Amino acid sequence: MPIKQRDSFLLVLTIIVIEFVSGYLQGFYEPLLGKFSSLLNVDASNLSLFNVLPTAVGALFVPFFTRLGDIRGYRKILRAAITAVFAASLVVWIGVATGSWALVLIGRAVFGAVPVWLPLHIALVHAKTVGERATKAVSAIVATVTVGTVFGTATAGPIYEAFGGSLTATVGIVPGLVCLAVALVWFVMPEFISGAHPYIDKRGFLLLAIVMFLAIFGFVEVVEGGWASVIGAVLLVAAVGTGVSWFRYEKTQEHPAIDVRLLLSRTMAPLYVGAICMGAVFFGFLSPIATYLAHSPDQGFGFGFEPLYQSVAQTAILFFTVVAAILVPFILRRLTPRAALAAGFAIGIVGFVQFTLLPDSPAQLIVFIALVGLGIGIINAAIPVLIPERAPQDQRGIATGLYNSSQTLGGALGGGLFLSLLKIGSIEGADAASTITKVGYNWVWSACAVFLLVGLVAVVVFLGKERRPGAGVAAGTQASPATGVGPDAGTAATGPTTATEASAGTQASPATGVGPDADAAAGTRAGALAAAGTGSQADAGAVAANKATPREQLSHEP
Repeated sequence: MPIKQRDSFLLVLTIIVIEFVSGYLQGFYEPLLGKFSSLLNVDASNLSLFNVLPTAVGALFVPFFTRLGDIRGYRKILRAAITAVFAASLVVWIGVATGSWALVLIGRAVFGAVPVWLPLHIALVHAKTVGERATKAVSAIVATVTVGTVFGTATAGPIYEAFGGSLTATVGIVPGLVCLAVALVWFVMPEFISGAHPYIDKRGFLLLAIVMFLAIFGFVEVVEGGWASVIGAVLLVAAVGTGVSWFRYEKTQEHPAIDVRLLLSRTMAPLYVGAICMGAVFFGFLSPIATYLAHSPDQGFGFGFEPLYQSVAQTAILFFTVVAAILVPFILRRLTPRAALAAGFAIGIVGFVQFTLLPDSPAQLIVFIALVGLGIGIINAAIPVLIPERAPQDQRGIATGLYNSSQTLGGALGGGLFLSLLKIGSIEGADAASTITKVGYNWVWSACAVFLLVGLVAVVVFLGKERRPGAGVAAGTQASPATGVGPDAGTAATGPTTATEASAGTQASPATGVGPDADAAAGTRAGALAAAGTGSQADAGAVAANKATPREQLSHEP
């Protein structure tokens, strides 16, 4: 039930503080990875587990725990997830203090609970608020996550220096920050239980987890060994086969883990396709753009940026995604979500195409940063408007959780693909090392444009029609069973479905200090995995006070 405006403000403020902590955590550790390596004597291969583990754990468990939120209550699951991260931060700190890499990895694995926070927060916001208030609240929450990420990345180094180069003391501030989030979720945040059926399809979630595991580690293997990797091919084929089995099983269940009919319908499937495409682009291109900016222009391309200026450029991209998230509520007053999505994909395409075709110049780079940042920001804000809105009330948590997982898969796909594309046209050196040329980078930028084009086609051609935003249901209004909540409902409803709720959730730590082209492969791998795993928190939700069954939702498709 919607709450009073004063209580709504307190709820949103609470979530903003918690999500700032979430973003800060995701940005804070990245600049310190080199210190972890030297202090704990960890090589580059093992150091990659620092980000791979939370990526994998998050991908495996986000769908399950977001569904538990729908069933048991959003606050209850948030309490468990945030408390678990607090305990994990203590374990990481103890691991650093005692020189135990194993303890650090155990703690980092439990950090896989962080991606659960945002979808449950979004679902809770839309359970307690409606209309434009919810839209603005979600936009502010999502922008805060990105701001927290940038702030964490920017302050990690100075804090390390302030503590006299002590990694133990530096990492020790993390439990204190998470403790604040624990206090808020236990003593301030209200509860909401959607009334979902209490049955949990354990086999369905297990099969889905296996699919995610095989797919993510298949792409990780591709990053390691290229697309010719036999192990990577076997894992990806196994992921497809297991996915088919999971789909067939879910179709036979009365209360499935995931309503696959709704998931693959025209009301939902194009949105998840768009999320995968956007995840591949955003999480996949961050490391290539860093090495491109660092490349000496004496060789015909690049800008010769030092690490500081690379960081500034990538932070500027994130800044424009924040601007887009803030502007989306105003955009959706004038455009339908489909039109807003189309604009976001189109703006991103223009950014990558001009960066591919035009000669390098400061003006071209500024245009690229602005267009790509705004385009991706609009996509991140607009897709989640439709996903929870078109899902039944008792599936909003799992719907936004799957959006998060879609971005994670997209990021893993982009990381593997872009690494292979970078090698096209490379020049073999006398020392068996290869030098990446502009040809390889142009293939990456072109692939980014193609991914965005696929997302554009998916939402423009295949997405079911929606009503214009801004005519949300009144607080507490409930539709009859015949009405449903689908935006394409052809029957009369108590009020049109709200289509203005917006949010975004992409976050990636700006890559600082990325080396020259010889390090492009390692940078691509680290950037794609780190961003996909942590940034994998990009989720959002939309509100309708109505409730409909999946069958009723599907009946409203054109």
